[in-house]
Amino acid sequence: MKKIIVIIILLGAFGFIGYKTCKYIAEEKKSFKVEITSDEINIRDDKTIWTRKLGTVKKGEKYKVLEVYLDDPTYVWYKISLGKDSSGWISSKRKSPNVTEINNPNASDYSGGVVDYARPIIKFYTNDYYVHDINSINSNHLEIIEISDYTINYEVYYEEHPTDRDVPQYWIKWIVEDANGYKSSKMQRIIFEVEPDASQVKLFSELK
Repeated sequence: MKKIIVIIILLGAFGFIGYKTCKYIAEEKKSFKVEITSDEINIRDDKTIWTRKLGTVKKGEKYKVLEVYLDDPTYVWYKISLGKDSSGWISSKRKSPNVTEINNPNASDYSGGVVDYARPIIKFYTNDYYVHDINSINSNHLEIIEISDYTINYEVYYEEHPTDRDVPQYWIKWIVEDANGYKSSKMQRIIFEVEPDASQVKLFSELK
């Protein structure tokens, strides 16, 4: 009888261990990771290229991401797990990423694992934008370079005393925001056939 009880306890213990192992494997498969795509990236003690180098990661290696730092205009910084309660920071260039993301919980479906932290690019090919009135404004003449979904908004400004001409002028500030929340803006002079009311525009002095 004691042997049967021992066997049952052991089977239960093995079953519990097996369950925990399977759960851990499943969670690891779903965890946010990065795969290194360049030959080598330095591991840093903190999220700046000026801090102490801890080692390197190599092409093809995958690491669990503990934290992402996005306030550097040149690099995206990933805090990665190095095992045994050890971690470090690696950088990926915004314009030409050094990593592929896996299971980023904030990623959009469009990215396919490719990091898209580059801001949208706004292009137009005339200095002056001519419209009938403020209700006629549209973005058809803009070229937006961005791989994700994006939105286009604008603000119109009135400049009473321009430095380059004797009469007041208007400006339109185009604002494009991508799926990651990154924004770009670009100014263009706008010329109206019917000028807007003062309540429909902002003063040029308010421009940031």
